[in-house]
Amino acid sequence: MLDVLLVDDDEAIRRVWLLFLGQSGLTVAAESNALAAIRRLERERVLVVVTDENMRGPSGSLLLATVGRRWPQTGRVLFTAMPGMESTALAVRALLLAKHDRPGDSRRAIIAEVQDAERRHQVSPR
Repeated sequence: MLDVLLVDDDEAIRRVWLLFLGQSGLTVAAESNALAAIRRLERERVLVVVTDENMRGPSGSLLLATVGRRWPQTGRVLFTAMPGMESTALAVRALLLAKHDRPGDSRRAIIAEVQDAERRHQVSPR
């Protein structure tokens, strides 16, 4: 089981956050787009999906809406540099984190979301 599936089309961001979250003791994997993320979710249990909004193909919010319908216990984090995404994050029931926030604050928020998702997965089967 993965703690975090990171979805971002920017390779540098994926590499940095894979390392940063992995150093926190989380099991983390990454995909470059929403379609690849959905394929991975179909074959692997994931506690939290962290995604950028603006990617090639389906957007991050569309990915998170799909996650909410198909895997409702899975945590959802919209991690973006786009301003004004509060209503979008609320609509897909996602925690909104800004890429320009302090990395330590974002990491702590993602870890908290993983812990919440662990509790949800214990209560109800996937």
